[in-house]
Amino acid sequence: MPEQHDPEQELGPKFTSAFQDHADAQGMQTSGLAHEARRRVRRRRQALSMAAGAVLVVAAVGGVWGLLGGESPVATSDSNSAGAGKEVAPEPRSSHGVATNAEKAGCPVPHPIQQAAAPNDVPAGTGLDLNTPVTGLRACRYSTGAGGLLGQEEFGAAVAQQVVNAIKVLPERNPDLPVFKCAPQVAKPSEAIALRFDTAAGTKEIWVVYDGCTSAGFFTGSHTYGLYSAPLKLFMTGSVRPSGGTYLSALKDW
Repeated sequence: MPEQHDPEQELGPKFTSAFQDHADAQGMQTSGLAHEARRRVRRRRQALSMAAGAVLVVAAVGGVWGLLGGESPVATSDSNSAGAGKEVAPEPRSSHGVATNAEKAGCPVPHPIQQAAAPNDVPAGTGLDLNTPVTGLRACRYSTGAGGLLGQEEFGAAVAQQVVNAIKVLPERNPDLPVFKCAPQVAKPSEAIALRFDTAAGTKEIWVVYDGCTSAGFFTGSHTYGLYSAPLKLFMTGSVRPSGGTYLSALKDW
């Protein structure tokens, strides 16, 4: 007699298979989700690591640049880089080794001494009081015609004070110099020297006249000192030394 078919026995394996398939599907889904989650976490960590690294690099560069005193790590312009490595030109110096600067760039041209009607016409407030301490001197030799500036020399405080001391002891006139009678057209000197002294109150001047035939000496605008060779020897050097002059020929030892 054949065995009877038991439906419950047949359903048992089917349920078991179905439950297994469901469990496998659920596991695969869970595994996939976990894998995706892990992948996103890795990407997020990588992004955060890169951002943090960039911040550290910027901070490090900025700190080093700040220690070096730079304003920015950006490259400079071509005009700035072109001068890199070049030596700075030394400050110009006169024949006496005294450095010049922007305030003492040279003797002014034109100068009032070129147009003065008389050698003692030193503009008011310009002349030097010989009791004033001086810290420097620029001797400027001018043509009173069309020649302009003929020469200039610069001297330090020691020589400047020596010149002042040598002038202040002179009488108003040198009696050994000749007195001329000359026509007006030759009375005016062809050249003269402006001694420009550095003082606490600014530049002050003494005018030196040694040519022409009206008068000669050192003029401050308020006082006249006779022309003697002792002061002339201190500053009549280099391009300031004239080739001659009416009264210089009479001095002989200048």
